[in-house]
Amino acid sequence: MIDNIYLKSPIITERLCIKKITADELLLIRTETNYDETNKMTCRPIIKREGNELLEFYDQIIKKENNLIFSIWKKRDEELVGKVSFNDYNPRNRSMELGYYMIPRFRKYGYMGETLTSLFDILFKNMELNKLYAQTGSFNIESIQLLEKMGFKRDGILRNHHELDGRFYDDYIFSILNNEWNDRS
Repeated sequence: MIDNIYLKSPIITERLCIKKITADELLLIRTETNYDETNKMTCRPIIKREGNELLEFYDQIIKKENNLIFSIWKKRDEELVGKVSFNDYNPRNRSMELGYYMIPRFRKYGYMGETLTSLFDILFKNMELNKLYAQTGSFNIESIQLLEKMGFKRDGILRNHHELDGRFYDDYIFSILNNEWNDRS
């Protein structure tokens, strides 16, 4: 059922083409991103991988049965701008965790909001998801603002959960329910 969502791709919006990601696209995003940037965006340990080890790791992620990962391309000049992932599909609760990353030079153009709007419409309708949830560091103001703009509500706080540069920060848990997404004005 989850894989059927890929049958909807590519998804074309006003400015973007959204499609199932490849390992090569993940590598391309990696070349546009430095380690410190990646490390900042997750509270989980990041293992530095290179070459074939990295490619095999990406292949494993893409093949996971309970994940969906999409690349985001600008239609006009066919530039890769970022990715969106929906992880850990729980069929009992009909929920998934949202993750996203925009290559820094493509931020602040509204591409992620445009992408999420299209994908949420499909996921909430076709998969009949009950909930999408996301976790972000309390210092990540851009991510918090995006989630709130998309209609997410802050559900909770994981206190001192996110180490960054020797300091601990809270992580916020956000979610949006199917009826909240479909009832938005």
